[in-house]
Amino acid sequence: MNGVVTKVYGRYYTVTHDGGGCNCVLMGRLRLGRENDRFSEAAAVGDLVEFAINDDGETGAIISVRERRNAFSRKDKGRTGEDLIAANLDQVVVVQSFARPRLNLRFVDRVLVRGVKERVPVCLCVNKSDLAVEGHGEYVRDYYRDTGIPVHLVSALTGDGVEDLRPQLSGRLSLFIGSSGVGKSTLLNRLYPQLALRTSEISASTGKGRHTTTNVAMVTLPDGARVIDTPGLREFGLMDIEPRELEGYFEDFRRHRQRCRFTPCTHDHEPDCRVKKMVEAGKIHEERYISYLNILRSLQEYHDTRYA
Repeated sequence: MNGVVTKVYGRYYTVTHDGGGCNCVLMGRLRLGRENDRFSEAAAVGDLVEFAINDDGETGAIISVRERRNAFSRKDKGRTGEDLIAANLDQVVVVQSFARPRLNLRFVDRVLVRGVKERVPVCLCVNKSDLAVEGHGEYVRDYYRDTGIPVHLVSALTGDGVEDLRPQLSGRLSLFIGSSGVGKSTLLNRLYPQLALRTSEISASTGKGRHTTTNVAMVTLPDGARVIDTPGLREFGLMDIEPRELEGYFEDFRRHRQRCRFTPCTHDHEPDCRVKKMVEAGKIHEERYISYLNILRSLQEYHDTRYA
């Protein structure tokens, strides 16, 4: 039978099909034949799979995973593989907040690089606009000028701006990703009250959120939206990108890069670099450029260590 993975919890997978749902494990050959796979998991939410149902009608085994349109992953901390988060996405909605926890556009930039590489559109949703200092909203929009990323400033508490996000989700498979405490579940509850996702308060001592979503899971909504909610991520690492390739994933660099003196150009140490001139002229946001340099350094360190 054919189905789609809608939840991953440990070594178990919920596969949804025309007849309902089935709790599955991986077939033996799928678990064992993974030496050359870049991912640390054989299947993820969003994967289209072939599976067999056991005699009990409620459990089964995934036999094969069909070819993916895209795969959204991050560096698997402490291991050499990549943490496969979800597959076959229409878009990624990266959620941040203006305060408690504070805005982290460096995190967003890394997610955006992954999205550009996988050809998955990324949308930025900044929650808790009711806590924003004057000018912070304009700062975010200015930071991402010329990137093409849609920016939504919302308050899940008051409802301000939330309805503007609904058309962005309708009819699409969207991955919601962000740090604990930014309000992903609260935002989804405001949009779709029938979800009744569990939420929690921010820690008064650390200012950080506590995990309320513990598994990656997909839900289908009445307007045709399908949403994948994820546990909070403190960081988002990149590993399968060569340092010299990084600048090609910064959309706001694209129309300037052809006028650099050197090709390729890392826009770091090279003279007569058009991108650096655009930063100096205020055409590219300086903090966005610094974020690029930080990612570039991390990739260089990773590759130096890997191939030493």
